[in-house]
Amino acid sequence: MTNWIFVKEHGYEAWQGDNPPFMMAELKNEYYLNGKASIKICADTKYELYVNNELVGTGPASAGGDFEALPNVLAYSYYDEYTINAKGRVEIRAVITATPTVLCEYTFKHPGLWLELRQNGRLVGKTDESWQGRRLPQRLFAEGSDYTIPPLPYGEVFVIPDAHKLKKSPLEHIVNEKIYPSNFKPIYVEPKKKAKIKLDFAKIYSAYLNLSLKCNGRVKIKIITEELDNVSTCYEELVSDRSIFHRSQHMFSVGQATLEIENESQDECIIDDFYISFVHYPVKNEAYLETSDKSLNKIYDVCMHTLKICRQDIHLDSPKHQEPLACTGDYYIQALMEYLNIYDPTLTAFDIVRTAEMLKRQNGKIFHTSYSLMFPMWLYDYYLYTGDKKLINKTKKALECLFSRFDSYTSTKNNLVEKAPNYMFVDWIVMKDAPDPYGDAREMMSHGQIDGFSLHHPPKALGQSVLCMFYYQALITGAKLYNVIDKPEKARELSQRAMALKDAINTHLYDAEKALYIGGLTTKNEVENNWLPENAKRTFYLKQANTLAVLFDIAPREQRSHILDFVASDLRKEEMQPYFYHFLLEALYNEGLLEKYGFNLIYRYNDLISKTDKGLCEAWEYINCDCSHAWGGTPAYILKKAITGFEIIEPGYKKIRLKPSLYHLEHASLNISTPYGNIDINLQKGKKPQIVAPKEIEIIYE
Repeated sequence: MTNWIFVKEHGYEAWQGDNPPFMMAELKNEYYLNGKASIKICADTKYELYVNNELVGTGPASAGGDFEALPNVLAYSYYDEYTINAKGRVEIRAVITATPTVLCEYTFKHPGLWLELRQNGRLVGKTDESWQGRRLPQRLFAEGSDYTIPPLPYGEVFVIPDAHKLKKSPLEHIVNEKIYPSNFKPIYVEPKKKAKIKLDFAKIYSAYLNLSLKCNGRVKIKIITEELDNVSTCYEELVSDRSIFHRSQHMFSVGQATLEIENESQDECIIDDFYISFVHYPVKNEAYLETSDKSLNKIYDVCMHTLKICRQDIHLDSPKHQEPLACTGDYYIQALMEYLNIYDPTLTAFDIVRTAEMLKRQNGKIFHTSYSLMFPMWLYDYYLYTGDKKLINKTKKALECLFSRFDSYTSTKNNLVEKAPNYMFVDWIVMKDAPDPYGDAREMMSHGQIDGFSLHHPPKALGQSVLCMFYYQALITGAKLYNVIDKPEKARELSQRAMALKDAINTHLYDAEKALYIGGLTTKNEVENNWLPENAKRTFYLKQANTLAVLFDIAPREQRSHILDFVASDLRKEEMQPYFYHFLLEALYNEGLLEKYGFNLIYRYNDLISKTDKGLCEAWEYINCDCSHAWGGTPAYILKKAITGFEIIEPGYKKIRLKPSLYHLEHASLNISTPYGNIDINLQKGKKPQIVAPKEIEIIYE
């Protein structure tokens, strides 16, 4: 039996159910210890763990989830384990936020704390009636606190047996780094005066705010955090009539902070400390890239920093949005960046496991239909870079659910995907001259000034080809996965379905006269769904679809250069966002066209960096977008892959191929992360490549 506890206060029932009000609580106990001890801890919804008033860690890891997933489809609460070293009387205290405050947080509708304390393998303490607790009425909501409200006394707690299924998190603990603004110094505000101070950080960080206020009377503080001016603006407000130390409950995406202070008291007040706790998944070994082109080096560095701030207890699309585990396209690209630059697949593996759990429980469905089809690619890449077959076996039920669902979407008349509930997601683009029935073209899309269909939720004529092509690649990749785990019959079945789909794509979605692929059929929808608009009447030659036709080996080989000329020779920003550049750059590299087109597309990232080099902007025009989005970070992957000609021959880096090329560069110095250590590569125009690699890796040179 697992004992969960919470404050024993009238009205606890209000914090259960579907829409509980915001609440924070504090629970504590004291124990005698003699050296090293371990603490296992979990909370609903989240905790801060303190030992003798020192912050030890935060958590727990998100259970994962989808935009449409309800808490009752989630499987587990994940607990963390910390090692401490203390002697004598030790206070263990946890601050609990009892309700979700961002999209990636979930509650199982039973707020509380679970903790076990062990020393030398012996249980010396656990959450039970001996603990004390209190609600924190000063914390009004996630971004608002009123410290003029007197603190409540500690009181009794009550036990909630077996409130959650528990499973140990396989992740390492989130790192908390203290970072000061570049221009901070103590802020003094005279009685009855106001002050406004703007503080700047070198980069955009995923962070909690920390503030120390010394006062003797009422002071109001408003903290405005932004990634940069008027981008990702958030507010936190607090009022106090006594000296306090405040740590924000909400993680912000912070590139700068403005403090507006109103001292209503008769005495001078001082903010004598202000910093952020930069939180991220630990990075033990970060590779590098330095070339003769400083702008490429800068692009690489910005992509890598943005990757780091998106690595939390799940991969995030950005620390601004903090979306649930539903943006598979983002994580797929981030994982590829990690393999070559960090080589720590732990977070990716856990995201795959949690996504598989979601696919099983939702019978193969994820809110973003095309993203669900990237799951097999994501899983196969993990196997390719790690050699780990176990994860394939662990998630094969999810694969079965996924392929079964898409089989039900396939028409028996033309073998195309015709019965999907929608065709999203293609790209963050609004098409010209086509009405957008959802009205979010002005609110969500980066090019909101263009009236038209959104490629976030396109009609069939703009989304069918992309969805069919992702399905084809999912089937091909699924066949590879089944061969790895010795299921040849299943592999043959998927291969046959893939070939039938490829034939259907080339029969119904390929315009032989133009030698291009259309975006989809203009026929009437076969299903009705809130996210599926009425179909368009005109034919589109969508560049995203033509990119995938080449990348996924669907297009006739003799037409691929022509198709990529169509896509890349006059690619306007409003046609394709940094996210989809991943697929285009891969296709250009595979077809030997990276020098002709690819580098110019990578240099386009200088336009993003001219706006800010603190983080990577989500879109070419950042109307209502953020500057902390790693989905566009593929230059940090493709540059290394292209310059080294890197290719894995045998999974897990047992055998690789290197075919170095400087392209137009004069020199390049870089390394590639592997499970055995870094491969160091130095290239100089006109000279023989210098390559030093771990002895465990067999390298074929070309």
